[in-house]
Amino acid sequence: MPPSRRNISLLLLILLLDLIGFSLIFPLVPDLLEFYLNGAKGHALDQWLLPITDFFRSLLPQERQSEPELIILMGGVLASIYSFLQFLCSPLWGKLSDSIGRRPVLLLTSSGLAISYLLWAISQSFTLFLLSRVFGGIMSGNIGVASAAMADQSSRSGRTGAMGLVGAAFGVGFIVGPVVGGSLAGIRMDSWMPDSSLLHPFTACAIGSFILSGISALLNLLFLEETLSPAIKSDSRPGNPFRSIWEGLHIGGLRRVLIVNFFYILLFSGFEFSVTFFYKLDFGFTPFQIGMVFLYLGLIIALGQGGLVRVLSKKITEKKLALSGLLLLPPALVALSNSAPVVWISLLCLLPISLGSALLQPALSGLASLLSPVDRQGFSLGVFRSAGALARALGPLAGAYLYWTLGIQVAYAIFAALLLFTFLYALLLKDPRAQAMGEEETLKESI
Repeated sequence: MPPSRRNISLLLLILLLDLIGFSLIFPLVPDLLEFYLNGAKGHALDQWLLPITDFFRSLLPQERQSEPELIILMGGVLASIYSFLQFLCSPLWGKLSDSIGRRPVLLLTSSGLAISYLLWAISQSFTLFLLSRVFGGIMSGNIGVASAAMADQSSRSGRTGAMGLVGAAFGVGFIVGPVVGGSLAGIRMDSWMPDSSLLHPFTACAIGSFILSGISALLNLLFLEETLSPAIKSDSRPGNPFRSIWEGLHIGGLRRVLIVNFFYILLFSGFEFSVTFFYKLDFGFTPFQIGMVFLYLGLIIALGQGGLVRVLSKKITEKKLALSGLLLLPPALVALSNSAPVVWISLLCLLPISLGSALLQPALSGLASLLSPVDRQGFSLGVFRSAGALARALGPLAGAYLYWTLGIQVAYAIFAALLLFTFLYALLLKDPRAQAMGEEETLKESI
């Protein structure tokens, strides 16, 4: 392969390994939180947690203050903390990559993620587990930086196709990660050494994530080539994430892209978080079976972003792709909420949800890249990911609370209605490729 294609393949592999390690935890969340919260009363490090769980329990209606509801609400809080740290740090990593290059930043974030998983592997207490997630959230700037690296190596016309490849890696990560996590959950390393004060039921899962991120860092160190041209490196230093987003809102038409992406991620992450518990409680699924659902979701997203988006992006513009994706989601969410306990109907409903997501993410990433100056790709895509991370910080909380106060049918109906409003606002998005094609036609006519 030519060096550029080799580098693209290597970059996607590095990103894929990080994403598998990241998504490995998804099907474990209900059982993992049950383990930590039930053990909190007997662990000295976790005594601070007890009044907090009582507070969160008081937020729920009287008839919904049982242990499963508390675990779901605490899960939403935990997911929100991780995503809020992504929000704070993604623009910093992106801006740093504009200054020193993509490769060193990707190396640093992969290594940091590996350390966070190692801490999780020895976290018998919820306190240590929380610290591992906090450190992991700080280090999770790899997706925005990898997107900028892909943009460095693609033409303007091929930008959305390149973002589709990143999305495909994301989808494959979602295929493999939850399946690996559900499988590793059956390996009880703590039973091998019952007297150990370090091992716990999810140690094997944590070690799996550690190994994947470690391999990712080694591939970067030994083989990856820098993608950022020295001629366009920026001297700007990382700054306040709130100011970064404010700056991003003033870059051309990026403001509307950020707003559309924010509301889409807010609502989709609320769905994404709550659907795990939907399958556990309404269908009685085990972590391995939930992993199979994520396998199905990820397979559709990967095929959509790696194949369908690359084909469609040559025929229609990013704006039309995004609008098509947004239209697929609302009716499917409403139908899904009414599908229990028939598994095949629920899987049928997940098909348009997955396809909608597959179209939206690369289309919006492509728009964010096309509307940004060439020397600010890392910053702009970092801000794009940061705004999405802020939405992901709020989405699980909103999803968990609406789920358990109003029920899944009402919660998903609210999500669907808000997605329709987001579609109407998306009609105002700029369409840079359509504008460029129009200018090209005008030039041809004048000649």
